[in-house]
This record gives sequence, structure tokens and C-alpha cells, in this order.
Amino acid sequence: MIALCYHSLMGQILVRQLDDAAIERLKARAREKNTSVEALAREAIHKAAELGIDEKMALVRRSQEWSRKARIPGSTRTLGTDLIREDRDHDH
Repeated sequence: MIALCYHSLMGQILVRQLDDAAIERLKARAREKNTSVEALAREAIHKAAELGIDEKMALVRRSQEWSRKARIPGSTRTLGTDLIREDRDHDH
């Protein structure tokens, strides 16, 4: 039961039909780096899945658009940094 709880949030991928020579190269690299083939594969997958600059900018634009739509007409906006400074400068 503990194992199920521990791994419930982690996805898994099974990669089939890998070239034997590629597997041997991965094993050799893993030995050189004193790590596992799984760790090398995980690192490569994470790198391949990183967001590019265009994707990051699209996320920022969507967030800004959502924020713009969430504003209450006629209300004033206070920057979060101003609120933090005000709270920090207040005597508690």
C-alpha cells in the first residue's frame, strides 16, 4: 500500500523497439557517469519536454489575459510588491 501511495503521482513510460547498439551506448555512458540508464533516460526526457521560449511567452500572455479578464471594473490595482512592502513596514 505504501508503494502505491508513493508512486501514485509519478507517470511511467515504456519505450519499445530500442536499437541494441543504442542501449549498449547508454549503458556505457551510465557507467562513465556513475549513474543508471534510467537516470540518463529520465534526464533526456525532461530536457526534451522543457518549454521553449515561444511556449513560455504564450503561457505568460495567457496568464496576463486571464488577469485582465479577472479585473473588477472601476477597482484600483495594487501591485503585490507594494502590498508586501506596506505589510513589512507596518509595526506588528
